Amino acid sequence: MMKKLRIAILVFFVAVAAVFTYTLVKRRMTVDYNPPIITADEDVLHVSVTASDEELLNGVTARDNIDGDVTDTLVVTSRSKFFAKGRLHVNYAAFDGNKNVGTASREVVYTDYVSPRFHLYEPLRYASGTSGNDYLEHITAEDCIDGNITQQIKISFGNTIVVSSEATQQKINIQVTNSGGDTSVLELTASMEEYLLFSKASPALKEYIAYVPLGDTINLRSYIVGIWSAGSVRSFSDTRYTISNVSVDQSTLDRNTPGVYTVVYQLTGLEGEELGKAELIVVVEE
Repeated sequence: MMKKLRIAILVFFVAVAAVFTYTLVKRRMTVDYNPPIITADEDVLHVSVTASDEELLNGVTARDNIDGDVTDTLVVTSRSKFFAKGRLHVNYAAFDGNKNVGTASREVVYTDYVSPRFHLYEPLRYASGTSGNDYLEHITAEDCIDGNITQQIKISFGNTIVVSSEATQQKINIQVTNSGGDTSVLELTASMEEYLLFSKASPALKEYIAYVPLGDTINLRSYIVGIWSAGSVRSFSDTRYTISNVSVDQSTLDRNTPGVYTVVYQLTGLEGEELGKAELIVVVEE
C-alpha cells in the first residue's frame, strides 16, 4: 500500500513539473520581447532653436512586430550636449503593448543658433582709489536657448597695466556656458582713473558690446545716446554738445573676418579740442 502511495506522489510531482515546464515554455514562446523599431525619413533634421518636441518628431515613425504602427507612443526623451556649434543628437523612445521600449537618435541642426552673448550697459570706468568694484554689475548674458544666464557668468583677472599718470587698466575675462555646453569668452578692460579724467565729458553709448554676423552691416552711430561724465549720463539736449561732436573710428573693424574689435568714439569740444572717448567692443560672429 505504501509503495503504491509513493508511486502516486511521484507521478503527481512529475505531472506538476511537466505542466509547469509546458506553461513556462508556452509563455516564453508567446510573450513579446521585441521593442518597436524607430525610423526617420531624414538622418539630419534642421529646425529652429525654438522647435517644440512635436517638431523634433517630424518624420519619425515607430513600428512593432505585434502591435504594428505605434508612432503615437513616440516621445523625445533627451537632447545631448552640442558636438559642434548648434549641432546635437535628439533621443527618442517608443512603446508597445507589452511595455517594450525602443530607442533611437538622430542629428539635429539648429539653423538660427548663436552662441551666448554678453551685454554691457555702462563703461567699465572707475574713480581711482575706489575698492570693491563690482565689475559684473552692469554685465548680463543671454542665450537663444536658455534665456537669461547672467547668474552663470564667471570672471577672472588678467594683467594690470599703468597706461598714464591718470589711468590704470585691469584686464578682465568673462565667460558663460549654456545648457548645450557652448561657452562664450570675452576679454574686457576696466579703467581706474584720476578724477579729472573720470569726470571728463565723453560719448555715452546705449551698450558697450555689440554683435554682428559675419559680413553684415552695423549702424555704429546709432549706439550714441548722449554724454557720460563721472558715472552719470545726460542727453545731448542737457549739454552744450550734439551728436555731430562725436566722431567714430572704425579703422580696425573687419566685418568679413570673425573676431573681436574695438570701435572708438571721440568727443570733440566746441573749440575743436579732443575730450573723452568711449569704446564699443564689436564681436564679428562666424
